[in-house]
Parts: sequence; C-alpha cells; structure tokens
Amino acid sequence: MKVLSLFSLLLLASCATKYIVPQTRFITPETQGDVFRGQVEFQQPKASLLTFDTSNGSTKDGVLASDIKRTGYLISTSLLDRMDLIWSHVGGANSMLGAKFQLLGGSRVQKAAGHKVSVAFLFGGNDYETDDRSVDFTLSAHEMMALYGYRFSEFLLLYSSLSIAKYQFDGTLNKSSDPALVGADLNSVSSTRGFQFGTEASFEQFFAKLELSYQFLSSSQTKKRTISGFGYSVGMSW
Repeated sequence: MKVLSLFSLLLLASCATKYIVPQTRFITPETQGDVFRGQVEFQQPKASLLTFDTSNGSTKDGVLASDIKRTGYLISTSLLDRMDLIWSHVGGANSMLGAKFQLLGGSRVQKAAGHKVSVAFLFGGNDYETDDRSVDFTLSAHEMMALYGYRFSEFLLLYSSLSIAKYQFDGTLNKSSDPALVGADLNSVSSTRGFQFGTEASFEQFFAKLELSYQFLSSSQTKKRTISGFGYSVGMSW
C-alpha cells in the first residue's frame, strides 16, 4: 500500500488543483479462475480532466472539464475460482483497489463459450501534499460495476458494464499568485454513471481489448456533461 500511495503522490503532485475521472476501465466479467492466476495489462484509456475554476477569484465556481488520454494499468489475481482482487490505475487519477465476483459462467482459464455475469467494487483514497506545499488535499473515490459478457470461443469475448462512481476532492490552497485565494478551500464532488462496451481477443496468454464508453458526469457547481470515449489495452495472463 505504501508503494501505491507514493506512486499516486508522484503523479498528482504537479496537478493538485486538478483531478482525473476515468471513462474506461477494461474490466471484463470473467474471473481468472483457480488460485493465484492473474493478468497484467497496459492501457490507453480516455478520461476527463477536471480543473478548479479560479478565474473569478473564487474556488466555489465549479470545475472546468476537458477530455484527455492517459496511460493506465490493470492487475488482477484470483483468490478463489469466482473472486479476483483488482488494482486499477489511470495516470493522474486515484489508484483503485477492489474485488470482482463472478455470478454466472465459466472463468477465464476455462474459456468456455456462454454467458458471463459478475459484479465489481473498487475503492481508493489518500491524503496528499504537493512538493511546494501549495495545496494539502484528500482525493477519494469508489465505484460499483455490473458486468455482462458472452464468450463466442476461446479467442473472442464480447462484454459490457454499467458503472456508478463518486470522486471527492477536499483541499486547502496554501499558496497562490492571487493573494485572495490563499487559505481557500478546494471542494468538489463528481459523480458518474456510465455504460461500457468492449471486445477482447486472446491467443494463448496474450490478449488485446477495445472499449467504448458513454458516460454522464456531474460535478459540484458545474453543468452536467455527456461524454463518449474510446480506449484500448494489451496484456498477458498467467
């Protein structure tokens, strides 16, 4: 946990009045199967960059949103045949830890054709201080997902997911080029509701995914956004 906290701190230190909300996760409904099987993948997901709007000399005017692409990583390993532990990270966003439970269908190692259903729960949150001590802040998040998929063969899986997430930023601005903002609170809550649709092609232990997303994003004092995104990932399993 200390390593993950340090990794997140380094990524967030340069953008303390900003935070990132991922639009794609690349989580499929299949658990790894067996004990201590796992997978690791490299991702290029799309995300929303939210920046506190201080143009009017206030930190209470909501956030400015823009679409960006970030490098991401996903590691999962099985504790039980139908339960995986998950670590998901998108650069500049919270590292998320959680679990996935498969309710229907065979696991990844079986690669049996048919329907797959699972649920996943992810959580993340740490206290941070920027290198120049300009901002102290806490960034926390949780996400719940319902996943469905259908495996056509050992080489092809189609999957979809419904997700609900909440991201909370609480901080204090200690230094600013605008003296009126020194000591101001930085508080924002962002909620997302998303639908993701993806495909996974695999050959032996290697795989690649393509994922489309459609997301509703709402943040404190900010107009709601409707976002569509696209990303890809590659990885290997063992």
